[in-house]
Amino acid sequence: MTWTKPRTTILAGTGSMAIRQQRSRGAGAMSTTCPDSLRVRVRTRTAGFSFIELMVTLSIGGIVVAIGAPSFSQAIADIHTRSKAQQLAGALRIARISAVTRNRPAAFVLADATPASGATATVHGSRWLVEFLSSTPTPAAVEGTDLILATTAASQERVILAGPKQVCFDALGLQMPPPDTSSACVQPGGDAGGVTSYLVWRTGAPRQYQVRVHRTGRVDVCDTATTHGKDVDGCP
Repeated sequence: MTWTKPRTTILAGTGSMAIRQQRSRGAGAMSTTCPDSLRVRVRTRTAGFSFIELMVTLSIGGIVVAIGAPSFSQAIADIHTRSKAQQLAGALRIARISAVTRNRPAAFVLADATPASGATATVHGSRWLVEFLSSTPTPAAVEGTDLILATTAASQERVILAGPKQVCFDALGLQMPPPDTSSACVQPGGDAGGVTSYLVWRTGAPRQYQVRVHRTGRVDVCDTATTHGKDVDGCP
């Protein structure tokens, strides 16, 4: 006579595992199986952002932009100001080199109107021109064919140039004093340190730059916010 233990099935509710235990004579083994219909289903979340997460991210991004915008604007203004200071120095060097190579006086002229031969010089402008001085009895006069360079680059970037109306160089490349009372050439070494200088600035820019012309004709650019002892670009 044989005896078989009744099969037992335990259900733990929806999504639970059914355990079947079977005991057979001589085997003494227990097997555990899980029907496919009762296997646990795991819910997976769809990838992406919720509306709240998206709004928080946009809010943080807006705050960062609002904080960084003024600094970025000042940096751009400073780049334009420094660039125009370098261009101004380059124009002064062109006037000096032209005077030496052509063996005749040349002038850098600061203007506020459209730069052209015969333009009225000004001490506070945003345009300039480089031209040879005429050999007529009035050295300040300029002939139309003697125009070397004319630019409106500074006015396009709203950069202001403040300095003497006209800086002249002789055939030796030295800064030339006014040949007569009618000349617009500035007297060399009229500013501090025995130089002739231009101040380059723009509204909103954190720095101002100084373009300096030495009596020897040498031209350099320095940052007025620092001193030469602390910064190689600082002014003396």
